Amino acid sequence: MRLMLLGLVALSAAVFGDVRPSEARPWRPWCAVYADRSGIEECLFATFAQCQATVSGIGGFCRQNVYPPHSERRGHGHNDWWPFYPD
Repeated sequence: MRLMLLGLVALSAAVFGDVRPSEARPWRPWCAVYADRSGIEECLFATFAQCQATVSGIGGFCRQNVYPPHSERRGHGHNDWWPFYPD
C-alpha cells in the first residue's frame, strides 16, 4: 500500500511538476496608469498605440517605462544591491 502511494506521489510530481526555469515577464517600453484610486501601473505595451487603446475606454494615461530593460541592469550580487557611492 505504501509503495503504491509513493508511486502515485512520484507520478503526480512528474506529471504536474515543471522542472524548467521560469522566465521573467518581457520588458515593454510603455506603461498604462489607470485613472482610479488603486494607482495601478502596468508596463505591458510594446507601442504607444496599444497603450492608448487600452486606457481610452477605462480612463488613465500612458507614459514611458522608466525602468531599464533587464539586460541593461547591473547588479552587485544578491538582490541586485546598489552601493550608496558607486565605483
